[in-house]
Amino acid sequence: MTFGQLLEKFLYLSNQKKSSLAKEVGYDISYISKWINSKNLPSTKNINKICKVISEFIVDSLTEDTIEDLIKYFEIYIDENENKEAFLLKYIERSLKDAYLNTTGNSIPNIPKDTFSQESYNSISHVNPKLRKKYLFKEMNSYINKDEKINMVIASNLFDTSKEEKMSLADMKETLYSYGKNENLKVKFLTGLKNNGPDFLFNTMLILNLISSHPSLDFRIYNCTVSPNTGIFVIKNKIMYVGLFRNDGICILSNMSKEKPVVDELYYSLEDIIKNQGNAITSRKSASSIIEDNTYMEYIMGHDLRWLIGNMNEFFMPEDLFMEVAEMLFGDKPQIINELKKINIFLQNVTYKSKLKVLIYESELRKYISSGELLFFNKPVTLTFKQRERHIKYIEKILNESEDVEIRLIDGKIIDELQGDSNSSLYLSRNLKLIKTHPEKDADDYAIIMDNDFKSVCNSLFYILWDDKKDIVVDDKEDILQRISKSISYTKIINENFNEY
Repeated sequence: MTFGQLLEKFLYLSNQKKSSLAKEVGYDISYISKWINSKNLPSTKNINKICKVISEFIVDSLTEDTIEDLIKYFEIYIDENENKEAFLLKYIERSLKDAYLNTTGNSIPNIPKDTFSQESYNSISHVNPKLRKKYLFKEMNSYINKDEKINMVIASNLFDTSKEEKMSLADMKETLYSYGKNENLKVKFLTGLKNNGPDFLFNTMLILNLISSHPSLDFRIYNCTVSPNTGIFVIKNKIMYVGLFRNDGICILSNMSKEKPVVDELYYSLEDIIKNQGNAITSRKSASSIIEDNTYMEYIMGHDLRWLIGNMNEFFMPEDLFMEVAEMLFGDKPQIINELKKINIFLQNVTYKSKLKVLIYESELRKYISSGELLFFNKPVTLTFKQRERHIKYIEKILNESEDVEIRLIDGKIIDELQGDSNSSLYLSRNLKLIKTHPEKDADDYAIIMDNDFKSVCNSLFYILWDDKKDIVVDDKEDILQRISKSISYTKIINENFNEY
């Protein structure tokens, strides 16, 4: 590294600004910028004093976390009996002097004054992915906490990146939601879609998770051609990150920049790609609108119905119980109640007597039997044990009597790495495919799948689970009936003892 590059790296890792350093060394900030940009350097007669002051400034600025970041980044070994701060003071001072000698000993190319690089240089490159992720989240947090409107674009070929990078994306949505300022935040995610590959299940379940989790966050996913082995993250007017990866997903190099012209040029380039080439993979509809505009009816009237039930819901309810719960939730909306009556009739007389394949998470079935928590058209409601018992008995009845309805249980998690409170629900017909989002206050949306490539991906997901995942899918009818019967019996005993029957 040149003296300027090393100085910038120390400032970055200690989370300090050039202006703060300028005050400490007694120079104007323009001098510090020239040092970093290699346009100028401290004089030889002052370099010892300057390196000593910089070293003291950096070490005094370090926290426990940033000390560890600096040690890991430069791969510094410090004996456990040695004082870290004293060691780092000497290390930073010596490193700056060595970099100064190396820089002044080599010819430094003169950058023409009219070039962009000399006018505004404000970027940093590194290969340590943990530091990159940590400081990227710090930057995001600093912008969001200012109550500004944040427009963010992420471009990453999800099917070509490492699992660590994929999980970072899932963590990022969780982190963005945790900031609690969703109304100021818009995120667009560009990714390619592949209907194959060794990580197909993981990739598809991750996309379903990104769609269904935290619906109050404006997070839109677009099917778009994205260069493999690259990752791009841009906040409009704020910051950009570009990463380069090997074929196995390992990060080779990453660059972060706050240069506004560069940031904006990349942002608007991505916006242009979305406009001309991107295809939103889903659209959103509320629970009420999906009932009123007949989208739900259109779905259950479709052919080749397949259900992946991630949480217990309105399906397989006996006719009277269906309307009981409907009145509980929508009793003040006559138009919706009228539509629900039609839906109920169709479910009882057609859907439950047609060819139908159903995958139910056994963990969700047990949780429902125990707690009574149910999503009725994606609206949370808690049923009494008597109501639950009627519901489960009806499922058993369909299992016993129907030759067309096939129900299988998913025993365990499809993807262990994706931990969450709710499993994704996916409802497929030949033409119309729906995803339930995990409901939040004022957000009970269904995601309607619009993109044909993603429709194909979802079809493949279901059939892989149905046909190939024998290790986690229970398909023996007697075994399924026995598991259901045991769960309801155990819960009945508990409820009777607590007088909650």
